[in-house]
Amino acid sequence: MARAAFLFAVVAIVILARWTGATAQDETTSPEQLMSHGFDCFSCHAINKEVVGPAWITIAEHYHHDPSKVPYLAAKIRDGSVGDFGKIPMPAHQDMNNKLATYLANYILSLNGALEGPPRKYQYKNSNGEEVTVDFPVFENYQGRQVVTRDIFGGFEKYDSYCFRCHGFDAVGGEYAPDLRKSLDNGMSKHDFFVASMEGRSSKGMPGWAGFFDADELNQVYEYVEARALDLLPPGRPPSQSD
Repeated sequence: MARAAFLFAVVAIVILARWTGATAQDETTSPEQLMSHGFDCFSCHAINKEVVGPAWITIAEHYHHDPSKVPYLAAKIRDGSVGDFGKIPMPAHQDMNNKLATYLANYILSLNGALEGPPRKYQYKNSNGEEVTVDFPVFENYQGRQVVTRDIFGGFEKYDSYCFRCHGFDAVGGEYAPDLRKSLDNGMSKHDFFVASMEGRSSKGMPGWAGFFDADELNQVYEYVEARALDLLPPGRPPSQSD
């Protein structure tokens, strides 16, 4: 009797979860709500800048904001796609119902505006006194002392919680994965970093982080690793506002 009751409870939970997910999709009214339901669009896309895939504004311009393209774009969202914007495939999202895919396609095609402009440049000196130029801030002044920015510290925390298991503490390389500082020094671009991180490398046992990190969170990890590669940060926990 107890086993039967347990099985009934499990079945009820599964049915309720599926019903709740379908209802949530039907009630979605914004891209932000859509992402809150577990879809990973913002892991690889942003509205006004390229990440792994093209900016949504670029997609809208590519299809000339044509409403007749909504079914075509909705099908690509659900079935996956490759070729229209390069060789990197977009995975299928069969768990997204057609109503929601159609809503998202309509929203994307409605977008107008300019892409994000070139980033501001920042200059620092590394541990050897050499001047280094980067396109993101590494340090800031907080209550009279120099600390790393919230993004850099956020990148350190994420790296130190997840990436270190294979890539080693302080991004120096590990038993199972390479030294990411050397990868960047040897020419890995930011885009390549994002593609490898979000897609993973199944042949090497590396998981993809799309759906776990969004683009802003992975950007924090990238900036932390780049600051390490440029010798702007020593090993260990960087100074932060929370110290």
